[in-house]
Amino acid sequence: MQLFKAIWNNTYGLLVDDGRLALGALAGLAVTGVLSALAPQATTHAYAGPVLLGWTCFLVVSNLYAAGRHALRLVESPAVHKG
Repeated sequence: MQLFKAIWNNTYGLLVDDGRLALGALAGLAVTGVLSALAPQATTHAYAGPVLLGWTCFLVVSNLYAAGRHALRLVESPAVHKG
């Protein structure tokens, strides 16, 4: 039973992490689109790319951090050590 619980937790964590990444990417594109629509053209050319790059880097790092914490929880779970 603990094996199924570990598999479920792993699968659920994978789906939740990927969902956050997808929603974050959509939010980053929306913010960049709003910046492009509202800001003057010179500002858009200067800042739209760096804003999108910074947001993407933030998303990747935060997703890696969350995946690392999830993996640590799995490694420390009794189901892994009992096997």
